[in-house]
Amino acid sequence: MKRPLILLALIPLGFWGIFALPEVLAANPTFWEWRKALIILTGTLALWWMSAGIALAARPAWLEKHLGGLDKLYRLHKYIGIGSGILVFSHWMMEWLPKKMAKLGWVPSRPRGPKGMQDMWLSLAKDVGEWAGYILLALVVIALVRRIPYRYFRLVHKAFGLIFLAGVFHGLILMPATFWQNPLGWLTATMAAAGAISALLSLSNRIGRNRQHPAQIVSINQHEGKLLEIVCRPTEGWPGHRAGQFLFADFGQRGEGAHPFTIASAWNSKDGTLTLAIKALGDFTTKLPVLVQPGQMFLLEGPYGSFDFSPSTQVDRAPQEAPLGCNKLSDHQVWIAGGIGITPFLARLNELANADGKKSANADLFYCTPDSTAGEFPAHLEALCQSAGVRLHRRLTEREGPLSSHEVASTLQAGSSVWFCGPAAWGKSLGKALHNSGLSRTAFHQEAFEFR
Repeated sequence: MKRPLILLALIPLGFWGIFALPEVLAANPTFWEWRKALIILTGTLALWWMSAGIALAARPAWLEKHLGGLDKLYRLHKYIGIGSGILVFSHWMMEWLPKKMAKLGWVPSRPRGPKGMQDMWLSLAKDVGEWAGYILLALVVIALVRRIPYRYFRLVHKAFGLIFLAGVFHGLILMPATFWQNPLGWLTATMAAAGAISALLSLSNRIGRNRQHPAQIVSINQHEGKLLEIVCRPTEGWPGHRAGQFLFADFGQRGEGAHPFTIASAWNSKDGTLTLAIKALGDFTTKLPVLVQPGQMFLLEGPYGSFDFSPSTQVDRAPQEAPLGCNKLSDHQVWIAGGIGITPFLARLNELANADGKKSANADLFYCTPDSTAGEFPAHLEALCQSAGVRLHRRLTEREGPLSSHEVASTLQAGSSVWFCGPAAWGKSLGKALHNSGLSRTAFHQEAFEFR
C-alpha cells in the first residue's frame, strides 16, 4: 500500500526537479521567488493526488485486480484523499503565510511590479481555486468524522466531483507556460483528464453501472445479536462470485444509495441464491429489518474483492475456477473471524462442504465472539466445519479473554497463510505479532472492509 503513495509523490517531484528546479536555481531566487516555486509545486502535487484519488473512486477493474481487491483500492483512495487535503492546505499556506510574515516584519516585503489589467481567466482561476480549496478542506474533515451518518458522507463524496473539476480549472489555467514545454505539464494534464472523466462518471451516477443486477428477496431471518440474514435471488446477469467476495446492495432508500456487504454463501448456479448477513452497526443497518420484506426487489452491484482464499490474491479467475481443495501441507490456512467477520469464511465453508469430490481441507478456523448468544449465527457452524474438514476453535472473549497471537502461531505449518476478517485495529496488531514470529508479510491477508 505504501508503494503507490510513494510513486504518486516521487513521479511529479522527480519531473519538477528535472525540468522546473534548474530554472528556479538559475535565477538566484529570493525568498519570494522560492515561495512562488513552492506554490506551483504544492499545487501540482495536489492536482496529481486529487486526480489519482477520484480515478480510484471510479472502481477501475484493472486497478482493482492489481491492488488486491476493491477493499484495498478504497483504502488507498482514503489515504490519497487525506494526502490531497494536506497538499491543498500546504498550497494555501504557501500563498497566505508569507504575506502575514511580511506584515509582521519577519521577512522582507514582497517587491511590487507595475500594475496592469489582469487576464480575466487568470483572475477567475484564482478565485475559483481559493473557494474550491476552502470547500475541499471542509469536505475532507466531514468525510473523516465517523459520527456523520453514511447518507451524508455519501453526499459529501459526491460533491468532491464538482470541487475537483474546479481544482482542475484552477490548476491548468495557472500552470506556468514553461511546464507545457516539458513532460511535467502534459503528464499533469493527462492525470487531470483521467480524474475529470471519473468525476463526470460519478456526477452522472455511472460508476459501477455495468456491474449492477436486479435481485429479489427470497427470505429474511432476524437473529439475536442485531443480525439480519437476507437470502436473495439475482433475476438476471449475475456472473457468480468466489467465496469471500462482497457486493454493494441498494435497497431503494432515498439518500442511502448502495452499502457494501460481504456475501455469506457460496455461489450455486442451480440454486441461484446468495445470502447477506448484515449486522446493525449504524443508522441504516439498524432500521433495515423494517425496510425490507420477502418479494421486494433491490439492486446488487458486484462481485468485488480478492479475499478469496487463493494462494495469490492477484490472480483473476472465474468463480468456478476458485481452489476447492486444501489437502497439501503448503496449502494450510488459518482463518480468524471476529463477530460478523465470519461471513467470508462461512461462504468458503459452504463452498468446501458442497464441492463435488471434496477432500478434507487443511484449515483452522478461530471464531471469536463476546459470548455464546452472539455466536448463534451462523447456525450449525460446528457441523458445517466438520463437513468441510475444517478445525473449529470457538472463542468467547468475555469469558476466555482475547485471542493471542501465540495461540494462532501454534497452529501454523510450513507454508501456512493467515486470513483475517474482523476489527481493523485487532487485525493490524495480530498481523504485526505474527510477522515478528516469522510469518511472511505476504502470507497474512486482512480484508480492509472499511469504506470511510
